[in-house]
Amino acid sequence: MLYLAFLLGLVGSLHCVGMCGPIALLLPLQKKRKGFRWVQIGSYFLGKTLSYSAMGGLFGLLGEGLFIAHYQQEFSIFMGLLMICMGAFSLLNISIKLLSNPFLKGFSHLKNALGKQLSKKTLSACLSIGFLNGFLPCGLVYTALFSALALASVWGSITYMFVFGIGTIPLMLLMLLLGNFIPIPIRRKLNQWLPIIIILVGVLFVLRGLGLGIPYLSPADTHLLLHSKADC
Repeated sequence: MLYLAFLLGLVGSLHCVGMCGPIALLLPLQKKRKGFRWVQIGSYFLGKTLSYSAMGGLFGLLGEGLFIAHYQQEFSIFMGLLMICMGAFSLLNISIKLLSNPFLKGFSHLKNALGKQLSKKTLSACLSIGFLNGFLPCGLVYTALFSALALASVWGSITYMFVFGIGTIPLMLLMLLLGNFIPIPIRRKLNQWLPIIIILVGVLFVLRGLGLGIPYLSPADTHLLLHSKADC
């Protein structure tokens, strides 16, 4: 599953360039101190990865609390179908305003805290910006969290989200170093790929849950089940 987390982060970072790119370009870097600048950039990505890992831990606790481990295959299929629906709704521009509006309003304080950190040129500020940035609403991150939830393990979910965060770094780092090398119209087009990515990940989870015996893609049932005790 970790390879799926990395691929999701790597391919999904096309979306990150459009969504998180403006925040990354506003990082308060000390350009005169090149060595310290790299440390600041590393702190930003570390902060984002830590926030992803923290959310993965929470979702892992939820998965264990719901005893999902005993129904891992069924839940993998369910989450896959849910992700396919999410992607389809996004492609068709269907939104649930009743749920989305109150949810988005809850992030106003987070955005304010993020804005305050952008004015500081300290190492802790870059770490905080990355950490807060990771909690901003993002369909790609939600897709990764749903994937992590299907693991039904706290440490498994933390590791999954950590690897996902690592996968988002290469393209984001390239954009940060080269500046506005991707025009805004192209960034918008890249954002249009997100629903397709979500649908593809959903299909992979459905195949994984079916246990068709296909190595890596749809392993047999015995490879999917998690046992708290060894069978005698």
